[in-house]
Amino acid sequence: MLAELKPYLTAIVMPPCSLILLMIMGWLMLGSKKYMGRGKGLIALAILALGLLSSSNVAIWLNNQLLPQYAMISANEALKSQSGAIVILGGGVEMDLPDGVVQLQSPALDRLRYAVELHRKTLIPLLVSGGKGWGAKTDFESEAHVSQRVANEAFGVEVKWLESQAHDTQESALNTFKLLQAQGISKIVLVTHAWHMPRSTHQFEAAGFEVLPAPMGHITGSNEVFLQSIPSAGGLRTSLIVLREALGMLVMNLKS
Repeated sequence: MLAELKPYLTAIVMPPCSLILLMIMGWLMLGSKKYMGRGKGLIALAILALGLLSSSNVAIWLNNQLLPQYAMISANEALKSQSGAIVILGGGVEMDLPDGVVQLQSPALDRLRYAVELHRKTLIPLLVSGGKGWGAKTDFESEAHVSQRVANEAFGVEVKWLESQAHDTQESALNTFKLLQAQGISKIVLVTHAWHMPRSTHQFEAAGFEVLPAPMGHITGSNEVFLQSIPSAGGLRTSLIVLREALGMLVMNLKS
């Protein structure tokens, strides 16, 4: 039951919902002379936090401070690792499209594209992992099946194994280990976004794998330093991604 509530609890704890709740609390305090000062302080704090988190420069700084950084790898490094599979973690699907066909969201498609590139250069077979998520509709195909279809139709590549039951990264690691252990595979190349890699690597190693991280989609800046300082939707989105991963790592470490 608690696991099914995880996406809702996370949404409440994370900005912008938590900052909106902070503003509402401050607004309610304005009706009391005793707490009016504190109310104004809470509103100001929420606005300041929202502005800072919306800056791409702050998002990059948070990423560098809160999350371990992983360098990209070459095809030669993947070959030298003697890995038996390239494991691609899910990144979400698009449902309720006009044609009724479920498609990969851009993070999942980017991961698949990079894994296909490594596969073509190394011939290491592919495994895609992705169920339906705790908050997903049950009457749609799993993300792993969508990834398999897209890999074949868009890239002309065969996916050898599917892990289609996982709701989250931890379940993905455990299920994938059971699947590949039966094939005698314990070394893998793990493909996911760089910001997702620290937690993913830890959980796949805890499941029993020897992991070569193959990160992609690193959080980087541009030459327009001043422009990156201006609050934007993109900056806020990046900050939320980093904070969500940092929160996930904190919970993971508390459990271990």
